[in-house]
Amino acid sequence: MRTLDIREKLEEIDFPISSISLGDFDAIGEYTAKKNRDRNSDLYKSVGCFFRPNYERGILLYALVSKFRISSFLEIGFGRGYSTFCVAKAMSDLGIDGKIRTIDPNFNEDFLKHLTNIFPKEWFSKIEFANGRSEDILEGMDEKFDMVYIDGDHTYEATKKDWEMTKDVYSKFLLFDDYHLPSKDSGPGIQCAKLIDEIDDKSKELLIMDRRIFFDDRRIPDEKIDYGQVLLTHSDFDTSQYVVEW
Repeated sequence: MRTLDIREKLEEIDFPISSISLGDFDAIGEYTAKKNRDRNSDLYKSVGCFFRPNYERGILLYALVSKFRISSFLEIGFGRGYSTFCVAKAMSDLGIDGKIRTIDPNFNEDFLKHLTNIFPKEWFSKIEFANGRSEDILEGMDEKFDMVYIDGDHTYEATKKDWEMTKDVYSKFLLFDDYHLPSKDSGPGIQCAKLIDEIDDKSKELLIMDRRIFFDDRRIPDEKIDYGQVLLTHSDFDTSQYVVEW
């Protein structure tokens, strides 16, 4: 499997980081992903403690949606919505008339209501919230999507089910979250990696992402970063036909 840095991938698809405001992604993360230690805050009491993931995943999703005009996006695992809203932002910014279907069995209605007072209504108009287990919602689904993002239950069995139920429904890209290199001998990520390693697809790319663009308080040595996301490009999709002036 080919391995490259997210900056290298963005350069390869001709997406200049200078075309976006990193502060926008930091702001989305501030409301959806950043760890909140104030136990007296209403937000903490409502949804608990947030954890700040790598914001680079949002930039990758934004770049792919923008560059390749992704207009139908299926997400397994909403979590706190960072990735979802980065995709919605891309569609909104580029004027893409698109739809996002996000599946999760644990949507927090209070949290979503809170976010409606923060993010643009246009973003929410693009999102369909499918409440339930992915295997139940995807069963018998015959709809096709430009892109699929798998970030749900990270056990081997669950990841395998999600893969088997979506491998034939994407026309451009499929992205797996949380792939850990073999040096990790425990944790849910390694179970994702086991399944991904079994997939016979020559397009597989491991994108090392965390702390490659955002540094600040989260900076750790590059050699300690041994995890990323895995991108698959559909064999019938010709990426060269998309030329965008930024």
